[in-house]
Amino acid sequence: MAMSQYKSAHWSDYSGPLRAILDEYARAIRDLEIVVRPISIGRYRAATAPDDKEYPNIATIMMHVIGAAHVYVDYISDALSGTDRGRRRRINDFETPRIAMASVWEAFGRMVEVLGRISAYSDEELERLQFVTRWNQRYDLEQMLEHAIVHILRHRRQIENRLRER
Repeated sequence: MAMSQYKSAHWSDYSGPLRAILDEYARAIRDLEIVVRPISIGRYRAATAPDDKEYPNIATIMMHVIGAAHVYVDYISDALSGTDRGRRRRINDFETPRIAMASVWEAFGRMVEVLGRISAYSDEELERLQFVTRWNQRYDLEQMLEHAIVHILRHRRQIENRLRER
């Protein structure tokens, strides 16, 4: 979904903490979109850091951002269901800056939907929702959502730096 189509009205009936964190998550994605969407396809795919074997170009950074965004939703969904369904295989589309951002917004939409299931939870109920990640870190819901936001911020900054270097 394009940035202009996602408004906080989609989660306006959520409780204070969830609404606040979704507002900030959406802001982080909008800020990423402001940086990513104008990038030409050539520059998006060009090797901006040939020495970086993991993320040699902006496209691979975006592939990682999209995949992680979906994984965060999966962790929360599994915690809510009480079933660890493991890591899902998902084909994420990131071929162009525009398509990549649509994929990020898709992951955000999934997050809004999953959090809608708990929008009426009390603070105590939210705090009890915990899980361990594949990197062996224990998170509660708020920590995972904060991690998801900071992850986008870090990679937005990485992309901005790559764009300045050339």
